[in-house]
Parts: sequence; structure tokens; C-alpha cells
Amino acid sequence: WSLSKEVRHPPTKCQIQTGDSVQNETGVDIGEGAKRLAARTGELGLEPQRSLFAECKNEMGVRRTYHRAPEGFRSAPEIAGHVLRTLMNAALQADPTPPARVVVTVPASFQVAQRRDTRAAAERVGLTIAGGDLLDEPVAAFLDFAAGAGEVLDGLGRERFNLVVFDFGGGTCDVAVLSVSPGASPTELGVAPRAVSRYHRLGGGDIDAAIVYEVLIPELMRQNNLGAHELGFAEKKQVIEPALRGLAESLKVALCQEITRLQGFGRYEDADRSVLQARLAITHEVVLRAQGRTLRLSQPTLTAAQLDAVLAPFLDHDLLYARDTEYRLTCSIFAPLQDALERAGLERDDVQACLLVGGSTLAPQVREAVGGFFPHARVLTYATADDTQMAVARGAAWHALALAVNGRGIVQPHSHDAIALRTVGGRLELVPAGAVLPYPGGGPGRKEGLVVPVSSPLAPVPVRVEVVSVEADQERLVHAGCWKVPGPVTQGTRLFVEYRFDENQVLELGLGLVDDPTGPRYACEVENPLTHVVNPNATRMKLEDLEEAIRTGQVPKEQVPGKLIEVAELLGEIGQRERAFELLKRVLLARNRPDASLLNRMGILAGEMGDCERQEKLYREAAAAEPRSGTALFNLALAQTRRRQWPEAALTIAQALSRESDAPYLVLKAQIETALGREPERDQALAEALRGLGVLQDLDDWTLGWLVTGAAMAKNEPLATRLKAEQKRRRQEGTVPVSPEGVLPATKDDWLM
Repeated sequence: WSLSKEVRHPPTKCQIQTGDSVQNETGVDIGEGAKRLAARTGELGLEPQRSLFAECKNEMGVRRTYHRAPEGFRSAPEIAGHVLRTLMNAALQADPTPPARVVVTVPASFQVAQRRDTRAAAERVGLTIAGGDLLDEPVAAFLDFAAGAGEVLDGLGRERFNLVVFDFGGGTCDVAVLSVSPGASPTELGVAPRAVSRYHRLGGGDIDAAIVYEVLIPELMRQNNLGAHELGFAEKKQVIEPALRGLAESLKVALCQEITRLQGFGRYEDADRSVLQARLAITHEVVLRAQGRTLRLSQPTLTAAQLDAVLAPFLDHDLLYARDTEYRLTCSIFAPLQDALERAGLERDDVQACLLVGGSTLAPQVREAVGGFFPHARVLTYATADDTQMAVARGAAWHALALAVNGRGIVQPHSHDAIALRTVGGRLELVPAGAVLPYPGGGPGRKEGLVVPVSSPLAPVPVRVEVVSVEADQERLVHAGCWKVPGPVTQGTRLFVEYRFDENQVLELGLGLVDDPTGPRYACEVENPLTHVVNPNATRMKLEDLEEAIRTGQVPKEQVPGKLIEVAELLGEIGQRERAFELLKRVLLARNRPDASLLNRMGILAGEMGDCERQEKLYREAAAAEPRSGTALFNLALAQTRRRQWPEAALTIAQALSRESDAPYLVLKAQIETALGREPERDQALAEALRGLGVLQDLDDWTLGWLVTGAAMAKNEPLATRLKAEQKRRRQEGTVPVSPEGVLPATKDDWLM
């Protein structure tokens, strides 16, 4: 192969020495060699997902295929297999002795499907992955740090402490909140994950992309006398960005090193940041083959002031939402940090230590920002850049050594909370708090103390299967299902439950009839029942799955329009609004009639793109298409409010309220009346909005958010506190739908009562 096959972020973390070009036995470039060839994308005619592959780890566990690629390169597991084969061959060249154990690290947020793909990639190249051989990356990093800095951990105390591992790499940002405690022996540690927040599209690569689009491309256009619109999406995204990414990274690294050096001498604060710069003494060529021309960038430069501007949104404490366009993503590093803490039920002061790993934590601005976020925690760092970037790989090696020598790892995964099954009278404990995983160790556990609490001569009995985690007698629902036991059923029919909680934090659960063991059963798998896993990549993964299904004909023709609407909604969620808008236009044209829902969605997108005139036209068309709904008019009033068009907004919200008198509409009316200085009208709207709220748990998130705003406006502190507490409860618990029908199983004692 003369073309590059690049995998920038394989499922294993491995450092290939800078400057090395690694090529496997089939002539495929891996790592640094592929990275260098990517800079010549236009010249060599490389195409993403055809002959150039990057960040494929983020597509493990999804059904996406690279249909334009040659055989053997058509899925993320296949790409990962090439990387693993290269690493394995390199290890055998250094020492031909077959390894006793092989450990592959994965993000802590990897679910069953992603871990399964990782195993498949390993097996593809002849590696056997046994239980415990997949190691979570934050745990690997902590293991490596603990191996070399035990005295630091001693300073944190001998009892359990909370540790945040902040792994900010080239393509991912993993935050893991771990509960660390002494293990069963002095040479072991107990580690239980409490929350994992993975923002896979947030990494050093996104900072590099920001430098490309905000600094290098404008300079490239200036030096080549190009107009603002002479370069289109395809040229920028598919040719120029890959060609300039390496330059952006080199400039960033060099400038960060210089800033660190100046900080060491106490001279950075007084430096002129518009003058302090990194410069490459080269002229870089970008070949645009389709246009038959070559662009040249002479002496690419990055100043400290420009780097500060690029980093500002990544270090923002207030704007924590992701801003995604067709070109790149920007998201604050504090989004995954704050999210993980909230879902673990912890405050910043509850964290005793924070370990920084990953190449992007070498930026002094990032280290300073994270240190400020945890003012009372000990921030743990490595002494050198190589140690920071190799921590996960070394942790995997320590773990493999322990498995080979002792048959068990140094770090033993624990269940930090108990896991139980709800019953009529309480709970049946399955996994005790503090249990070493897998639990039970010898295979599935079995308990037979359950019975069906009712009789049914003919119809099946719906038995609710509700699994909870328990900490200090506080329950959190982690799974809810319904098992319809076929009739006839007699009250007191005996049930058994089988269960196992494995080292990958997967709970396997099954229920059956004691007197009919081969009969009907209930079975489920619950992933990470004790860990709050946040993965914003879910939207993008769902989008890719849906587009793949439409492209390959898996969606029946009659269902395609509805699926295209789903695609448009997902595109809008990740910021690709122009594509979403054009897709909805196509669907509306195909329907050949006004559709209030589609018109309303298009109005939202038009507003987000800054086209206010089109936004208002679409909202009014939607309102006319559905005369009984106030949704489009509410959205129009909200848009007018944001543009400070107060009289127009007052008229529009009045029209919306004439159709639907919902609490959010009234809170928006109160905001408008406040701006117009009409206090009596404001107070009346707030009183009506906050009257008779009912059960807070029954409110949807959108209404709850507006009511929080209304309570604050009304200065109703008790209500505001209740509403915010409900918001926090939902963030911590997530949303597990409970079956509206059925009965809980009973223990024998419950039934006799």
C-alpha cells in the first residue's frame, strides 16, 4: 500500500517515539508516519474513511462501516486490529518470548458493545483477552502513579478517599471519579468508580482544529490573496485541515513549552503575549488537486495572545455546553468535570486528589485551570511529558505483570454500593457493598427466597423487576423491567434469582420458576449500575447508525421520511444546522402540505443560524398550520425577547396564551412584563405560573427549568430550593422508566404478612 492508513487513537494507549515512522508487514503506515502523510492529503489524494483513518476508537461499538475502504479496513475493530498487530509485532521484535498476559486499556465509559469490539480487534490478531485483561484507562493511570509515588498516596490517608482522574488526551476527555480504599492485602488497592463522564469529541485535537480555523487558515488566505468565500467546505475540511493539523499541534506544543519555561523563571506574567510566539521556519504547501493549484503558508506562527483566545472557550467556567459546527467542536473542560461530580453526588471539596494525565494536560493553562477548580484537592502530576503521556500504557504493563505472577491485579475492582432487588416488603440484597468483583467469584449466584404475591387462573402475572443501588439506605433505581409470568399462577409460586456482577461493571440478572427451571425466564444485562456514565457522543453515534441504516437500505422506503426527520434533529443537536435545515426542506417538499411540526423545527434552526426574518416567517406558518397549538407562537415570543423586541414579544405571547395557558408561557410573559416595567402584570403572571404545581416528579425537564426561573423571579426561596433539588435528583439518578403495571416479587416473610 502506498497510501496512509492512520489510526491516531487506538484502543490501547502507546507512545511511539517522536520521529518514528512505523509501517506494519502489509505496508500500512501507523502512527507518526501516517500523521506525516496526512499533512500531504491533497498531494497524495488521501480520503478520510477510505485511505486515511483517524480517531476510530470513537466508533467502536457502533455499526458504522467505511464502505469506500478496501477489505480489512471497513470498520473500527478492523482498524484497531491493524494497530494492535503493529504494537504486538514491535514487542516481539524486542523480545520474541510470547507474553504471559496481554492487557488492553479502554475508556472507563466503554459499554458492553464497545468492549466486545475491543476484544474482537484483539482476537483478530491472535491475542487472547481473558477476564480482567480489559483495564479502564483512568484506573491504569492511577495504578501507574501509585506504583511510582506511594508516599503521595500515604499523605492522603489510609482510609477511603475520592480521586478524580482527568485524562485529557488528543481526541478524548475522560473524567473518572474513583473511590480508593485499602485492598485485601498491603500490596492491593480497592478502586470503585462512582461516575464517568466521557466527552470523546473534546481533546487536544479540537484545540489544534481551533488553531487551524482561527489562526492558520485566515493567514493562509491572506498570504494567497483569497477572498472570504473562495474556499468551500470540502476544501477546508477534507484537504486543508488535515494538511495544517500537524503544524497547529507543533506550534501549540512549542509555545506551551516556552510558556512553562518562562513561568519557571517567574517571567511569564510580565511578558507581552502579542509578541511571545512560536514560529516554524518553513513554507508549507497545500495542494488543491480539484482546483489544480497549490497554496503556500510561509513561516506559520502562533502568538501567546492567539493561544489564549483559542483556549478561552475550552477553559470557560460558565458556558459548559458543546458548540459543534460542520468544521469543529468547542467545549469547556469543566463540562465533564462538573457533570461527573454532580452525578457522583459530590462537591468539589469532597475530592481529596486529582490526577492529570494525557498529553493535553501538559498545557500550563489547562493545569492552572484544573488546579483552580479543585482548590482544596491535591493535584497530582508527572514530572515529565513522556511520563504524562505514557501513564496509561505503563499502568497496563503493571496490571499485566500482576496478573501473570499472582493471578490477580494490584487494583481490585470493588462494588462501592450494594445492589438489591426491590420486593413488596423491602429489598433482597444481591451484591453487598465493598464486594470484590467479580461477585460471586466462582460463577453466578442464586437465591430462592422469592414468591409471586398474587394468583391468576388464566392471565399472565406481570412481575416488576426493579434493581436498585443502595448507599446509606438511600436507593437509586438502575434497572426496571417487567416479567410476564404465564398463567395460571398460584399465589406463593416460588421464584429464583441468578446474578453476577463482573469485573467490567456489568450486572447479569435472571429470574425463573423454582419448580420449572427450564420454563419461562426473565434475563437482562445492566451496564455500570453503580457508575454514572455520561457520553455526549451518544447523539453522534446514533446519527451515524441511522445514516448507515438509510444508506444501506435497512430502512423501508415508507419509513425513510420519518427517519430523515430524526437525522435532521440529530444534526441540529450537534450543531450542523445548515444540513439539518436542507434535509427538513426536502421532507416538507415531499409531503407537499403545511406541517406545523416541521415548520416549527425549521424556525428553530433558522434562528440558530441567525436568520431572524426567515425564523419569524416559519413560526407564523407553523402557527397557522396548527391553530390550537401555542408552541410556535411561544418560540416566536422567545426569539423576540432575545432580540429585545419587547412590545412585539408581549403581543405574541398573549396570542400563545390564548391557545395554551402553560406555566412556561406565563413565566416568559412575566419576563416580558418586567422588561416593559409593568410590575402588576408580571406579578399576576408569576402567581398563576407557580400556582398548583402538583407533584414535582411528574413535571417534564423543560417545564421544571422554566419554573426554577419563575420561582427566582418571584423571590420564592422555599419553592426555588425544592425545584433545584428536584433538578439535582434527576441529574444524579438519570431516567429509568418504571413499568406502570405489575407487582413486585415478595419474600416468603412478605407473603405471610
